[in-house]
Amino acid sequence: MQSKMKRTTWAGAFLLTALVLSLESSTFIKIFPKVATGAVKADADDPAIWIHPTDPALSVIIGTDKDSAEGGLYVWNLQGRQLQFIPIARPNNVDVRHGMQLGTRTVDIAVTQECRNRRLRVFEINPQNGLLTDITTSAGIATPELEAPYGLCLYRRKHDGAMFVIASSRAGKSATSLHQYQLSDDGQGKVQGKYVRAFGHNTIEDKVEGLVADDELGYVYAADEEAAVRKYHADPADGNDQALAVFASDDGIKGDRKGLALYRCDEQTGYLLLSSQKGKKYSSLKVYRREGEVGDPHEHKLLMTLDTIGSNETDGLEVTHHGIQGQFPHGFIVKHDSPGRRFQLYSWQDLMLSVPQICSSQK
Repeated sequence: MQSKMKRTTWAGAFLLTALVLSLESSTFIKIFPKVATGAVKADADDPAIWIHPTDPALSVIIGTDKDSAEGGLYVWNLQGRQLQFIPIARPNNVDVRHGMQLGTRTVDIAVTQECRNRRLRVFEINPQNGLLTDITTSAGIATPELEAPYGLCLYRRKHDGAMFVIASSRAGKSATSLHQYQLSDDGQGKVQGKYVRAFGHNTIEDKVEGLVADDELGYVYAADEEAAVRKYHADPADGNDQALAVFASDDGIKGDRKGLALYRCDEQTGYLLLSSQKGKKYSSLKVYRREGEVGDPHEHKLLMTLDTIGSNETDGLEVTHHGIQGQFPHGFIVKHDSPGRRFQLYSWQDLMLSVPQICSSQK
């Protein structure tokens, strides 16, 4: 790999100008998995990462088996050992957020769809062991606005901590927009949901499964599978529901644009990872700058391609910047491996060793 920049030692907060890398978009980096989870029963799809509040080594991976008959949520530790299974009828995607206010308590939550019944399920994450307990309001959280529930992510608004679900549909009129629900305390210690808005009206050309929200910068990214990645304001109070940016329309992607994830370097900078599902023996990841290009935060050029050996036909992925002592000192990527019905874990440090200019979080 060639670079116009000298090797840089990263310390403290990162300035925007320090992240202007000279990598060419044709750069290909191979990375290999460190850990694999156990296989699900039928059809793995999407993972999420929960970070333990005091001991990151006790963090867990939460993943979906989207099968209608044998599907559910799995919880694995960082060695890939299964800790829990919760049966759910076709839970396609799952996401996690820390710090939801629920009465007098602050809880971490995992949210998934129950696609077959067109409703959301909310789970409290035990702060000691990462196990899940259903805290959905007794009446349920119906999503009749979604004709065929498909993608899902969480968004936590920075200034007040309000929690939202952003979801998509794979068919019908609802597939041309994104849909947003606000989560809140139902007064009984459970979580209820309220439909807030549809946005991006008629901007989706195909369908969206991959979704990720940038809580700090206030954006949500949607992978329009056969077309491009689209960027919107995540806060319904911003009043602008049209796309702020459209990118990844080419970039060597063959087939579907699937999972999306954000790696945080500091409050303003980091990387957006996009799963390119087809076109090679193994699925690749396309990497873009979270902060955009110098002078234009909504211009996202291809930075590099990661060939993730061992993960094929990837749907979902997730990444964390939190360091785990041992194999993951600068965080890790979790990536779906369809033939293996499992998820593979890749160390961010391996990427840093291949690309010396790549940033890592100092948090």
